[in-house]
Amino acid sequence: MTRIYRFFRSVFLFFFLFPAVCAAKNDISRTDEWLALGHYQKKPFGGYESTIDTPNFFLSANGKFNPQNELEATIALFQNNDYKKQCLFPARYKLLKKRGLTEAPFPKCKEYEQFYNDLRPNGITLLFTDANMNNPSSLFGHTMIRIDTARKGTQLLGHGITYGAFMGDNPGPLYPLLGLAGAYYGGFTVKPYYEVVNNYNNIENRDVWEVNLDFSREELDYFIAHMWEVGQAQSRYYFLTRNCSYLLLENLDAVRPSLKLAEKFPLQVIPLDTMKALQNIPEINKGINYRPSRQSKIRYRYKMMNEAQKQAYLRAIKKRNYSAGGLTDAEMADVLETAYQYVQYQYVAGKTDLQEYRKDSFGLLKERNKLQEKGSIEDLKWNNVPMQGHDSMRAAAAAGWRNGEAFQQFSLRSAYHSWTDDGYGFVKGAEINFLEASLRHYDKSDKLVLHNLDILSLRSIAPIDEMFAPTSFQVLWNIGRDYNPQSGKEGYVTALKTGGGATVRLTDEIMAYAMINGAAGYGGFIDKNVYGAASGEAGILAVYDKWRLWAKAEKIYASVKWKSQMVYYAEGTYSLSRNWALAGSYKYEQNYGRDVEESLLGVRRYF
Repeated sequence: MTRIYRFFRSVFLFFFLFPAVCAAKNDISRTDEWLALGHYQKKPFGGYESTIDTPNFFLSANGKFNPQNELEATIALFQNNDYKKQCLFPARYKLLKKRGLTEAPFPKCKEYEQFYNDLRPNGITLLFTDANMNNPSSLFGHTMIRIDTARKGTQLLGHGITYGAFMGDNPGPLYPLLGLAGAYYGGFTVKPYYEVVNNYNNIENRDVWEVNLDFSREELDYFIAHMWEVGQAQSRYYFLTRNCSYLLLENLDAVRPSLKLAEKFPLQVIPLDTMKALQNIPEINKGINYRPSRQSKIRYRYKMMNEAQKQAYLRAIKKRNYSAGGLTDAEMADVLETAYQYVQYQYVAGKTDLQEYRKDSFGLLKERNKLQEKGSIEDLKWNNVPMQGHDSMRAAAAAGWRNGEAFQQFSLRSAYHSWTDDGYGFVKGAEINFLEASLRHYDKSDKLVLHNLDILSLRSIAPIDEMFAPTSFQVLWNIGRDYNPQSGKEGYVTALKTGGGATVRLTDEIMAYAMINGAAGYGGFIDKNVYGAASGEAGILAVYDKWRLWAKAEKIYASVKWKSQMVYYAEGTYSLSRNWALAGSYKYEQNYGRDVEESLLGVRRYF
């Protein structure tokens, strides 16, 4: 009788329960929950592929491409006694438990428990830092996540999680191209948040913007569990797609799959655009905080001073003269506090040694302690919010004339910001253009040509003042159509130009700069195929509310006679809205053999 009972029970389990479990596995393997947990994305022609490339992240041989097999291998893992491997996948266990696919208890995992206790999660905040013009890996800014701590006190005791490419200490100028090709692997790092703030705020002098995210306690625990799973995983790093922002978005999707954040960026992922996307989701955006850099604080405090305070401040930092000069105690308190911040800035920047830093700091603190009054300058409130600036991609349509011949031009830029774009929310005086192509159709010759391809355009001008002396510089790398009057041939020249100089502020609206440049070019229609050049360049950049004007003059001396030129160029724009603008430009080149005069008028659309 017992044998008969066992036989029928086995038949029942095989025909009824086993298909149900298989169906459950099959259904769950296609859910957003499981796909997000494995970082699976749909392939263009069917099937899935995980963005994670580390083999150890997967339990099945083809787990990178088959979410169902990976799910079955995960279920099998929690049915055996391999506790060490089980400890690597706490988030997967939580999902299986939630779906009723395992009844086994999760093993005791000392390392994971230590990781969780170190973080002590009480919230999640997404962070954005301004662009760093001196760091190729942060040209478009940088995003990271802060795990807000449950410990009492400041969030500086929290932890920052960042995803970045492993490229060594000096990535070099080829980083953007190598990054486009996926030449680097990327991974996650976890650091104390005070180290993150010190690096970005104080050392690199970048403002930090914080978007507080609204996650439940269960979601917080799930996020930490998933971060443990991907902590040792690596992925191919692509500069414009699978970058610091994209992988973080995938991790947030793993916690709340309904967000579908990664799906919002099918073409490219610019860090600032990801912040805009999260800011526009009311159910997750709890608010924005601003953490200004030390340099931003110093500039702001100096701007808020009256003229007598400014003179006292300059005496303090330049001559160690701490005389009040008729200032009230409250006014002098602001002077000394700002001077103390400046001394700290100089030391962190490596512009003063430890002995001098201690001497200056002690002198300022001693004078400040003599005053009982508090300063009256309020803390710097956030303005110029990056998330409210124009969108990153840009298309432009225009019509123009070149030496009397009419043409039409269409341009498309992948990223990010130029001097004559609306500057609200962007680093002042910084230009970062990446992959901008311009097509032209000439009416008379009825030719459609690629006029120009800007691979990378970096320009940075910051005025020298009483406190700071930044170097202005530019790096321009492009492929452009040119004409050789000596041979009468047209062709393309690949050129690289770099330069450095200085900038001064003429008024609140106008900056003037001067640079010395060096350049080299290659083209099959050039004598000996290559040329070198040196030039002197002077220009102005003016910004008046919705109007922007850039004008320059450049004298070029080249190794081939027809590339020795005098170039005059002016470009102006008028903003119709955040993402629409009118634009015009004029160029005159005095060339050997044939001068070029060109004008252009059109419209720009940002998206």
